[in-house]
Amino acid sequence: MKTENTCPYCKGLGWISLKNGVKKCSCQYKNLTDSIYKRMNIPKKYQDKDFKNFLPNKKYKHHLIIKRLKDYVNLEEYKKGKGFFLVGNPGVGKTHLAVALLKELFLKKNIAGLFYDTNSLLFKLRASFDGVESSREILEEVINTPILVLDDLGSERLSDWAKDILHYIIINRYNDLKPMIITSNIKLKGKSEFEESLEERMGSSIASRLAEVCEILPVKGQDMRGSRLLELQEK
Repeated sequence: MKTENTCPYCKGLGWISLKNGVKKCSCQYKNLTDSIYKRMNIPKKYQDKDFKNFLPNKKYKHHLIIKRLKDYVNLEEYKKGKGFFLVGNPGVGKTHLAVALLKELFLKKNIAGLFYDTNSLLFKLRASFDGVESSREILEEVINTPILVLDDLGSERLSDWAKDILHYIIINRYNDLKPMIITSNIKLKGKSEFEESLEERMGSSIASRLAEVCEILPVKGQDMRGSRLLELQEK
């Protein structure tokens, strides 16, 4: 029986007939609500970010990056523990793309991942030692979530304690074939006269594991945050 809330496309069946079969109706996909954003720990600043409102620049081949990320979801490559290492200068849209991928996985595959700025995660874990929250609970959530985004990894020099924590997280996820989406301003491996690599900051064992399970996607472009600041200063 048709009700007021029945989907006008599938008539409440949940499936739409095609020439070559059927496909799941869009009404069957979960909606992103405030509780879902909270569950995935996506900051308010990025809750409206998706692939549709990422403005691609052909010069920097952004359209190919978006296609690759969408293919990753459609081909279900995450089931093999594969992820991405999005590397590029500050302000080029790495976090936007990482959040868009998280949202795409939820909307199309009903997979609720977890987002953490790396420094915020380390700060939260340190604070947990004061009894505000159990560090074990936080670590278990980070290690066991089906998809983990570690944003801005390696942006600062790490203490031995921070290195140990990140090693523990990455090695456990690596061993359990749980994918990681990592954004960073520094390259994964190699040496440079001007900047350290993640390998130099965290060690070769971690860098080699990440290189094995994360496809490196260089994200180039202009610093959108810096451009906006310049516009405001010129007004």
